[in-house]
Amino acid sequence: MATETITLRPAEERDVPALVRLLRRSWLVTWAPELPFEAVQAFAAFDPARLQAENEWQRFIVAVRGDVLIGMMQVGDDQITDLHVDPAYWNKGAGSKLLVAAERQVACIHSVVRLEVRGFNTRARGFYARHGWKEVRTYSGMECGSPVENVEMQKRIKS
Repeated sequence: MATETITLRPAEERDVPALVRLLRRSWLVTWAPELPFEAVQAFAAFDPARLQAENEWQRFIVAVRGDVLIGMMQVGDDQITDLHVDPAYWNKGAGSKLLVAAERQVACIHSVVRLEVRGFNTRARGFYARHGWKEVRTYSGMECGSPVENVEMQKRIKS
């Protein structure tokens, strides 16, 4: 399995259960340890991962290795709105492959691409910085009812 290549493709309706698992796991591994217990309870009660996967799957590009869905991304206008990789597959190339595809998608229309990342998510901030992204501003936001610091990052993708 370690030698299987990572393939990107548009999400299909049959991917929804795997997308729900991916989005839940990504949130619980990355965000839950940084937020108050009440925010984790709100996430569990509201289940935004399920709602997003069920309602927006048509706009996702997924990364698969063999027959396993290991990541996803979504672009809206000049912004990467989502990029998630299953933590079991971190540092195996899926995130970089998804990021390059997202940047190319935005580059068809815009010269600068942007995204938002939580301030506490130093792992993601470092990942984007290694790929040429710059932090341009911070601002307050909310995550499952709890205040968080957001970081806007940008990258010039064409001159």
